[in-house]
Amino acid sequence: MIKSQVGTLFQCSISCITRLFSHSVSQNVVPIYRIIAVDDSYQKTGKVYVKIQVVGMSRIFDRPVSELYQKEWLKLFSREDVAHIAALYMAEHTKNLDLIKLFPKSNPSMRPSVIVVGILFSAFLILSNLAAFKLAQIGTVTFAAGLIFFPLTYIFDDILTEVYGFKVSRRVIWSAFFANTIVFIGTWLTTYLHPAPHWEQQAAYEVIYRGTPRIFIASMISYFFGEFTNSIILAKLKVLTAGRYLWLRVLASTTVGVGIDTILFMHIGFLFIIPYSEIWAVIMTMYFIKVVYEVCAIPITYKVSNYLKKKDNVDYYDFKTQFNPFSLRV
Repeated sequence: MIKSQVGTLFQCSISCITRLFSHSVSQNVVPIYRIIAVDDSYQKTGKVYVKIQVVGMSRIFDRPVSELYQKEWLKLFSREDVAHIAALYMAEHTKNLDLIKLFPKSNPSMRPSVIVVGILFSAFLILSNLAAFKLAQIGTVTFAAGLIFFPLTYIFDDILTEVYGFKVSRRVIWSAFFANTIVFIGTWLTTYLHPAPHWEQQAAYEVIYRGTPRIFIASMISYFFGEFTNSIILAKLKVLTAGRYLWLRVLASTTVGVGIDTILFMHIGFLFIIPYSEIWAVIMTMYFIKVVYEVCAIPITYKVSNYLKKKDNVDYYDFKTQFNPFSLRV
């Protein structure tokens, strides 16, 4: 029964679209507006309202679907949004409002760009952990070499959340978590393989890849809480500010996220091993470097985010998102 209703709804939508403007939409290459959410109030009022964003701008406003279902409005949307508007209009017109939830929605996680950014995110997370065993020094400041790469994961997290939303970022965070765990366990196991007689680097190999489990656990726990805190704050601030002030939102989410990350890592990894005063000295140094890193990268975050928004025609707002870090639903 439901399938037949959905089929009828879609057929009516296509028929109405064709009747309204058979050639205008095909000529519309660059959409001016995009639908970012459907207001849930239709369940009580029987009237369907949608939230609309001006493409390339932070302006968001509400419009009834009955108003949008006009040729003058429809030609300003993408084909995907036009089909959505038509389906919403027919659901309202025929009083089959429950069918609105069944309309197939665009899935941001299916964009090729998400895969590319996700791979970079995972690669730099793994690289930062492998490089953490190298101590480097610039002037009088000594730091783990992994600190050069790890802040990049926050930049990629910012881009994913800003463009594709928290749910896509959440899946990438978990994917990188499992990838890093596989690399750690795999390299750790290889240290127990009997070395070839002519290979004399076994001791050095063990030093690098037999890192203490405590450091690995500290790294993973701090990564989990830091990245998710960053993504959740950024997503919520985007809704609160209607997409404005990206620089401020990025700074706010990152300063909190890297703060939690650094504090957890140093306490879990080094509490009762080094003096407590030194723990806080290292925390302040690492925190300062990470925040400065993020500030310098803000122009890159702007450029890449704007490029992906235009390329994929996506600018996701987490209006109805359940910010549960343990769910993998997109």
